[in-house]
Amino acid sequence: MKWMLVLLAVFLSACQGTDAIRQKTAEPPPERNTQMASVVIWWAHGNEPFWHFTADAGKLRFENLGEDAEYFPYRVFGRDGTTRTFNARNATSSIQIRMMRKTCFNDMSGAEYPWTAEVTIGGRKLQGCGERGSLPE
Repeated sequence: MKWMLVLLAVFLSACQGTDAIRQKTAEPPPERNTQMASVVIWWAHGNEPFWHFTADAGKLRFENLGEDAEYFPYRVFGRDGTTRTFNARNATSSIQIRMMRKTCFNDMSGAEYPWTAEVTIGGRKLQGCGERGSLPE
């Protein structure tokens, strides 16, 4: 009977050790790029294909991985409730950006962002996550 109690005690302590190991090795949640948000008015990015845009007081820059960046004149985003919309044209293409105040999770890193982004450029519709920067519009 004593050996059963000893065996039970060893078994229970082994189970607790496994949980402690899991807690110590769990990865911390990914963090947002707060440094980027400090130098722009808006920014967003997406995966598959990888793309991103930044907007500051003078221009909006859009880049798709492996392609040259495109620049558009910046104008204040239009407001409609919790959605902000930006439309612009340069010499070769047009862009429409919709930023919706809806939580978005990066599908590769799991990072959480306060805005969901939809970008239409050159007939392609892209989706991703974004953030309102700290510069004034």
